[in-house]
Amino acid sequence: MGAMAERGALQPVSLRFLDGDLERRYQLAAGAESIGGLRVITAASAVVWAAAAVLVPIGTRLPTETVLPIAGLMTLVSLVAFVLSGWANTLDRQHGLAAVLTAANAAVILALALLAGAFPGYGVAAIMLLYLFAFVSRTRFVFAAARSVVIAAAFLVAVLAYDGPESLALDGLFFVTATAGSLLALHILEHARRRLFFQDLVIREQSQAIAREREKSDRLLLNVMPASISARLREGESEVADEYPSVTVMFADIVGFTPMAAGLRAADVVQLLNALFSSFDDLVAARGLEKIKTIGDSYMAAGGLPEPLDRHASRIVELGLAMIDEASRHGGALGPINLRIGVHSGVAVGGVIGKRKIAFDVWGDTVNVASRLEEQGVAGRIQISDATRLLLDDEFEVESRGSIDLKGHGSMATFLIVGPRRVTVAEGLPAARGETVAAP
Repeated sequence: MGAMAERGALQPVSLRFLDGDLERRYQLAAGAESIGGLRVITAASAVVWAAAAVLVPIGTRLPTETVLPIAGLMTLVSLVAFVLSGWANTLDRQHGLAAVLTAANAAVILALALLAGAFPGYGVAAIMLLYLFAFVSRTRFVFAAARSVVIAAAFLVAVLAYDGPESLALDGLFFVTATAGSLLALHILEHARRRLFFQDLVIREQSQAIAREREKSDRLLLNVMPASISARLREGESEVADEYPSVTVMFADIVGFTPMAAGLRAADVVQLLNALFSSFDDLVAARGLEKIKTIGDSYMAAGGLPEPLDRHASRIVELGLAMIDEASRHGGALGPINLRIGVHSGVAVGGVIGKRKIAFDVWGDTVNVASRLEEQGVAGRIQISDATRLLLDDEFEVESRGSIDLKGHGSMATFLIVGPRRVTVAEGLPAARGETVAAP
């Protein structure tokens, strides 16, 4: 709070922000807001002087030939100020222009009132009208003060030159009161305007900072769980638990990773796994699947959750083949990396667990079977269950591995993926030797 207050501190007399950058921002923002007021008073000045050329000779003893050139000159000066308002993009430029125009108007008005013998009453009334225009343009205090000094000097000259019978005591009182009241009001107005600008700026900056932090947390949330799940959490749902009737789960494990890692530095192990699993993440995303988690050197992904997905079994098998190919290019000096992959399809339950390090996870017999199929699989191959094979719709060639005993599940028929099924171009039927192309 102390640093914030210091940043918004004002000079006591000029009311400028001590922070130069903040003052520049205020000048541009307030200038854009006040340009309309400047145009109003410059245009009004031109209109009033044009009217004065006709009305002053009627209402006073001044002849038209005396008033007309003076009023015409002041009309021209006001029009020039109106045109220059397009150049005045900052508050200081605007109010400098307004102060010069107002001071000139006041001096000429007092001179005309003195010549017309209408100085008492009319002269001060005209000055008060000029002060009213200062509120329309919300003149900065320092410019209003400078303008008031010039007008006060002109008023004093007029008082000294006046030789009429009326007393000017009341006019002097009105002038001093109007000048002081105008300056005090403009000081309060500018101070409040600047404080409001600074408060709005702080609120905007804080809102933007909150939005940036929220965006970071949203991105982080999207990195650890599916988009639809993170959206439900952001909307305030405290317990996320769903049953998925048809999903395919895959476990992939690096063959011989423990002895491989024993010969590497810790940093090299992390670098290897990060590069490999990051490439797996891209492969998962490209197929519309979901990465569930990594456990050591094991990678788990699934299809068909949290949203239903067509061909989820085929997509998982495609992913497994791509991962095997990708892993073979990441071994470096250690040689090709082999994966052992297990895949099973069925019903699963998914949800978010934890309070601090929350995570989306999947449970059920489908997950357990997929894990066992990986553990008892073959290096460099994808082992699938019969349930997954039936969902592939002959998109892949498989070979039976026979029945194997899965821990906790007994004997189960399993199959190994050979590759994409090959078909003839002309008939789309299983091809004879020498007549094959890969299925799309």
